[in-house]
Amino acid sequence: MHYFISSLLYDCGVVAVMKKTEIHHPKLYLTAKRNDSGEIEATFVSNRFGPSGKLIEQVIVLDGVDAHISVENILIDLNKVEFKKLEIFISRQEKVVQTYKNKGKSEQFRMVSDSLELLIELRSTFKNWFDEMECMV
Repeated sequence: MHYFISSLLYDCGVVAVMKKTEIHHPKLYLTAKRNDSGEIEATFVSNRFGPSGKLIEQVIVLDGVDAHISVENILIDLNKVEFKKLEIFISRQEKVVQTYKNKGKSEQFRMVSDSLELLIELRSTFKNWFDEMECMV
C-alpha cells in the first residue's frame, strides 16, 4: 500500500513539491578581485569551521556579476543580500529554539541554541564589516 501511494504521489508530481530544500548558509564576503580572465573572485566565510573553531575562508568565482561595477560596490551589494538571508535564518532558528523549549526537548534545544549563538556572532561580524565599509545595511 505504501509503495502504491508513493508511486501515485510521484506520478502526480506531488513528491517533487514535498522535497526538502537544501539550506544555503549565509556568506560574508571579505574580498573580491578581478582575476586574469576578468572574472570576479571573492573570498568569503560561511558555516565551515577549522579545527581551531575559526571560520574557514573560501574562494569562489562570481558568475553573473557585472565586472564593470567597482569591487567595493560588488562586495557591499553581495553582503546586503547575504545579511538579509542571515536575518531570516536567525528568525527561523529562534522559532525552532522556542518550539524545542516548549516541548521539553532539551538535547535538540541545546544543539539549535548553540547554532543560533554562532549565527548571532556572524550577524555581529556582518555589522562590523558594514561599519568598516561605512555603509548602512
